[in-house]
Amino acid sequence: YLGPEGAYTQEACNKFFGNEGTCVPYKTVDDTITALINKETDYAVIPQENTIGGAVVDYVDAVIKNTEVNVVGEVELPINQNLLTLPDAEPDDIKTVYSHKQGIAQGREYLENNLPDAEVIEVSSTAEGAKTVSESKDKSFAAIASAGCADVYGLKILASNIQNNDLNKTRFYFLSLENANTDKGERLAFIASGSAENLPELMSRLKSEGAALVTVHDRPQKTELGRYNYLIECTDCSYETYKNITETEGFEYRFLGCFDRQ
Repeated sequence: YLGPEGAYTQEACNKFFGNEGTCVPYKTVDDTITALINKETDYAVIPQENTIGGAVVDYVDAVIKNTEVNVVGEVELPINQNLLTLPDAEPDDIKTVYSHKQGIAQGREYLENNLPDAEVIEVSSTAEGAKTVSESKDKSFAAIASAGCADVYGLKILASNIQNNDLNKTRFYFLSLENANTDKGERLAFIASGSAENLPELMSRLKSEGAALVTVHDRPQKTELGRYNYLIECTDCSYETYKNITETEGFEYRFLGCFDRQ
């Protein structure tokens, strides 16, 4: 999972696997997927969408790029962001704030209203921000991270629930090298690669087949303007339904799997 220890991704692991097995932290999402591809691990767990920050585009790109991986599950977690500091720090001490770009986006309003002059530095994960503050021993440093990180890294919660709204949630994909599951699950995901001008026809076919769209993330193919990789997730959709949808011309398709969510 995207680490270090205390990351929301670790919480997603524990929820999905029921605290069974061994959860191993890696520094980046690319590292987690590489470990999976090299068969160092059985699964890789990555955040893919947040209520406030939207699609985690770097991680969506990683799923698209690594054609060996499939989606075998999904977890949705409520995300409560907190401002963490060293135990002796006070609000007036804070000059620098560390977090993942999603944590920064989710705490933007709090930062603007309470720490408008603080330097905000992006790091690889919210837990990495907490670890940085702990190791720095500098009370002018703070992190936006989970309450669990306060326990892991011996930090104080200077301000709790600082996310922009209380409906903040993140969805996580569980990736595997297993053959993509074709047995019907709660959700189905696939990638359609092609021109934007053909997307309305694809959406119309999806609807006519009785599938309900959950999300569609568009990422540029980096070949020519107007051509995208669309990561599409839907419900009420069997593998047979998916095969019917892929009769829509103008796209290349890659099936990611049928799966359940928690």
